[in-house]
Formats: sequence, C-alpha cells, structure tokens
Amino acid sequence: MFTPFYAAIADISATIRRHRDRLGRPVIGVLPAYFPLELIHAAGGYPVQLWGAGVAIDHAEAYLQPYCCSVARSVLELEMRGSAELIRAYVFTSLCDTLINLRELYRRLFDKPILGLSFPVTQTAEGRRAFLVDAAEEIIKGLEAVTGRRVSPDALRESAGQFGQLRSLQRELYRLRRERPGAVKNADFHAVLKAGFFLPVEEYGRLLESLLAGLESLEAPAGRRPRVVLSGMVFDPLEAQRLFDEIGADVVDDDFASGWRTVSKATLQVDDPVEGIAEHVFGGAPCCCIHHPKNDRHDYLVNKIRDAGADGVVFWYVKFCEPDAFDRPQLLARLKQEGIPATVVEMDLSMKSVESLRTRIQAFCEMIGGLEI
Repeated sequence: MFTPFYAAIADISATIRRHRDRLGRPVIGVLPAYFPLELIHAAGGYPVQLWGAGVAIDHAEAYLQPYCCSVARSVLELEMRGSAELIRAYVFTSLCDTLINLRELYRRLFDKPILGLSFPVTQTAEGRRAFLVDAAEEIIKGLEAVTGRRVSPDALRESAGQFGQLRSLQRELYRLRRERPGAVKNADFHAVLKAGFFLPVEEYGRLLESLLAGLESLEAPAGRRPRVVLSGMVFDPLEAQRLFDEIGADVVDDDFASGWRTVSKATLQVDDPVEGIAEHVFGGAPCCCIHHPKNDRHDYLVNKIRDAGADGVVFWYVKFCEPDAFDRPQLLARLKQEGIPATVVEMDLSMKSVESLRTRIQAFCEMIGGLEI
C-alpha cells in the first residue's frame, strides 16, 4: 500500500521531472512554511515543498555558518551544487530570521525569480488584513509573471478545493493513527506525508484515497505499547522516524510544522482572497513561529497529548531552529506541571547515522511505557 509513496521519494528529482514534463507546469520551490500552495497551482505552477535535504554541506557554509538552521543550509546546498535545476522560481515566507536572510541570499546568488510572502506580526485582525492586502497582490503578480498565467477566481476556487480535499484526506490518516495505535508504522506514515511535498495535488490525492480505502480494515496490533506524541518543525530524517517501529513504540500524533500544523489548515477561502490568506496563515494548529494571542500553544499541546492517549512527548529538534528552541523551555515547564513526561532529541538533517538517537528514544519509551530493553 505504501510502495507508491516510497517510490516518489526514492528519487525526488526524477519524480518532479516526470510530473513537470507531463503537466507542462513550471516547478516552483516553496521554502517552509504555510505558504498557500493553492496560489501557485491556480497560477499554473507546480509547487514542491522544500523542508531540507539530507545532503553533506560542502558549499553552503560559505554563506551560512555551521550553527545556522540545517534546513536552510541544506536547501542552499542543493542550489549551490546545481541539484535544483528543475526549480524555475522560489517562494519564501518570513517564518523566521534565517528564512528572511536566506531569501536575500538567493536574490543575490541565483538568477531565478525569488518571491516572498511576509507574515504580519500585528495582533489585530484589522492590522493583519491591512498588511496582507499589498502582500497578497504582490505575490500573485509575481507568480503570474513566472507562469505566464493569470490567477482567475475560477482557477483559485478549483485549486482551493483540491488542496482542501487533500488536507482533509491527510487528516483522516491522522485520525486512523490516533484511533488505531501501531496499525500504520511510523516510517510509513511519514513517507506518505513526505511524498506529498513533491507529488502534484491530483496524483497525491488519488494515492491517498486508495491508501485510506486499504487501511480501513487494518487493525491495531494486540497489546499496549508505549505511545508518544512528537513535536518539532520538521519530521525528517525518515531513518530516525523508523527507530520507533524498531524498538516497539507507537507514535500516535504529532505537532510538526511539516506535519499536523500544515495538515490542520482548513480549505482556503477565495471569496475574499486576502482574508483567506490571513486565515490560512494564522488558522489551524498554533506554531512557535507565528504569534497568535488567541491560540495558546501550551494548552493546545497538553490537550493534544491527552486526546491521543499518549504516555509522553518527544521534542524533535532539528539544529539550529531558533523559534523552536526559544519556545521549548516554557512547553517543557508546562508539561512537567501537568505530569506529562517529555524528552528532547537533537539531530542534523545531514547526519550520517541515527544510532546515537536509538538509546535516548529507547530509554524514554521504556520509562513511560514499560518497554523491555
């Protein structure tokens, strides 16, 4: 059932090239996170999401220090070594200082259109709208210039429906994982999500529908194993996610920016595109990178853990993500107050071996769930 998803990520360049040639759409790389992919699709583009790459850093260190976010360093490395020739243009958000700086680096280093959608930090809905009016108009015009196609109301409505349905299917996959712990292996689950970064929305939707139909009759394994919730920005590397399957623990939910925080977003409202973009950015699950005073992240995470019936939390920290690191001490304090066990594991996307993580994850799962080591 999972073979098509693994095939899509086995050779990502081949996957993108095949669908680009079939669709005749220019490939637009989207730097994380929360950019409305519907806008690119409605403009006739083929969006692919870049959440980092597990490549050795040989060139990017000339511009980004070793203590800079490994997601930013790895995507810059791809372009610098000539491995991103399929990408016609890039779209950036202003999720963090590193991404803002990376956008300016791309503008200076590469001869490709570089577009940016800045997120307002104002606390009021009126202020957000006033800021996004010009920002939305600018990004749409930029996409139209890249693709040569106008973003018509009908095209935007169609794209919004497709991506809204896609996220609805992904939420069904999340529901199944929560309700039947262990029915879907952790590595398989995240391979499905990762394939969605690179597959066209139509193809990915068909694969998800077929997968969910096949999983309906799948039963959870007998007995109760340790159950954990994962929290972080990026769920990669997949090799590390496979550790939970190997030691006999069940991931029952997550709070990844590349996972549930994106999947939780509702269908983009297109009758008022500016309001729709604002709701897309600020709606859904809260994120450490976006200030929203009415969407408390601490209560949200506690409720998520309890609703999933989890025994503890693993904070999945990809070096060196500053917003994630700044947010974690307060979250750890709140979880301790609530009596919820938590631990932190650190990794780099270019790490050669995940064995150093095995002992830490295994010891934590033994502590919270009686796992025999």
